[in-house]
Amino acid sequence: MFGKSNLWYKVAALIMVVALIVPVLAACGGGGGEDETPTPTATATPTATPTKPVSTEPIKIGMIIDYTGPGAPAGFLADGGIAFTEWYWNEKQGGITVDGVKRPVKFIKYDNAGQVGTAAAVAKKAVLDGCVAVTMGGTSNQFAYPIADVTDPEKVLYSTFLTDPPIYETYKWTIGSFFNQTMRVDLCAKTVVEKLKPKTIGIFGHNLEVDVQLMKEVQRAIKALDPDVKVVYEEYHQLGVSDLSPYLTKIKYEKPDVLITLLQEGSYMNIAKQMMDLGGWGDIQHVALVSAGYFRGIVKVPGADGWLIAVDYLPGYERTPGVTVFEQAWAEKCTLDPAFSKKYASGGTVPYGNHPVMCNPLFMAIKAIELAGTDDRAKVAEAARSGKLAFDSPLGNLKIGTDGKSNLPGFFIQIKDGKAIPFE
Repeated sequence: MFGKSNLWYKVAALIMVVALIVPVLAACGGGGGEDETPTPTATATPTATPTKPVSTEPIKIGMIIDYTGPGAPAGFLADGGIAFTEWYWNEKQGGITVDGVKRPVKFIKYDNAGQVGTAAAVAKKAVLDGCVAVTMGGTSNQFAYPIADVTDPEKVLYSTFLTDPPIYETYKWTIGSFFNQTMRVDLCAKTVVEKLKPKTIGIFGHNLEVDVQLMKEVQRAIKALDPDVKVVYEEYHQLGVSDLSPYLTKIKYEKPDVLITLLQEGSYMNIAKQMMDLGGWGDIQHVALVSAGYFRGIVKVPGADGWLIAVDYLPGYERTPGVTVFEQAWAEKCTLDPAFSKKYASGGTVPYGNHPVMCNPLFMAIKAIELAGTDDRAKVAEAARSGKLAFDSPLGNLKIGTDGKSNLPGFFIQIKDGKAIPFE
């Protein structure tokens, strides 16, 4: 009896073991087949993506101009533009928006010393100093190309005074902050042909290559509108020559109906005075292709009465809301800061004609940075050439095309009885 019972217990125990083992084997996949339940894999705990730290440091923009050398007076005007622009953006606007944060702007000044080689050297320094963009260049077109030679390979935005079209074709990251040369040439040709109606013209300018090229374009544009117009005088003189009477004597002898000139401010003062010493202009009408505020020192000179002058700004001539905003802000700055007013506005509240011209490339660089939304230099340069850089600037409604050129033609003023008035 005990023998049979032991056998029974052994069989029962074996059955129980099998019953326990089979489910375990099935759970481990031991049963095989297509309905396998995969063993769950471990899941990594997600980690937060590191965010770029937001800087509050000032955004640096390089400003290259003649602080020494023959063009040193431009440095004084540039300083006025810098002082106003920093105040306007940092204090009135609370900074410029980058990465969603308002940051102050700081302009770093570089002196080209009136030398092409120095202009290139300081452009390299501006890039090494971490400037997000470089502006201006100098008082002559000759400085722009060596600066662009430096900034373009580094993909740093260069906002230049130069109006010479080839620079925008050669350098991809350069934009014009001044008038559009092609539009200015067309404006001059139309004004001369349609309003002055000459049969003969004279051409006089400096012997700088870019200036000579521009005057050739003016002649072609005039001829395109009126093929019968004849050029009876054309001459170019060396920079720095103060006695222009030999040229003026010949001009008076040839007696063109219209004399078109492209000179610097000092030369215009000399022409106005020396032509009067030679007996006056007679029937010759003078069209000056200068820019900005050069008329300021000439309006009271008797020899300049009747001149037509191509400009980009005339105080009080509020062509667009942007010009009005600029003038109102300038007046506010002068009121709040008497020292600024004394230094840059003769104690008043009206800017010199060149001040908005100096401010424009600074405003453009800031607007390009805001458009890019970052201080990444390459992205700022791309934004400037995107065709989307447009704003109502101190010189009027400005848009930079994908070709880098501005859309500002400027306009003509005429000097009458010691005053400058728009020539409509």
